[in-house]
Amino acid sequence: MTTSRLPRQLTAKYHELMRERVEASARIEELDREIAALEYAMRVLDPEWEPPTRTQKKQRPSRLPPGVLSRDCLAVLKEAGELWTPEIAQRIAARRRIQFVDRKDELDFASAVAMALRRYERQQFLEVVDREARTGAFKWRIRTDAASAAQAGALQ
Repeated sequence: MTTSRLPRQLTAKYHELMRERVEASARIEELDREIAALEYAMRVLDPEWEPPTRTQKKQRPSRLPPGVLSRDCLAVLKEAGELWTPEIAQRIAARRRIQFVDRKDELDFASAVAMALRRYERQQFLEVVDREARTGAFKWRIRTDAASAAQAGALQ
């Protein structure tokens, strides 16, 4: 029987990976015990509770700090008067130098802009001027009545 001599780097790497595997397995066993304990505690508090069928996704971090998108929506509308939602999204993206990876990424950003505009509409600070029949996009403007003027002072 002949024995071949293996390079030391390969055997060291093998032992390192096996050690890492054993540690990971131990950690998984520990996590399983913790999850079982949490499930038990939740069932004691609420016997009807069932664990979720799938794990929650982590949210992707926002491109802009909180509040910046909303302030930019107002700033763009103050500059231009009346604009369609996609135009507002494009101007904010250009202003903040945001690059989109694909069309879905661009639509996600436009959706965030639309939600910010809707919040201002619920506060009666903005109003919808028109709606495009083909795409469903809204044309927005800042309200000019006395109630919105009072809110404008509060928002700034």
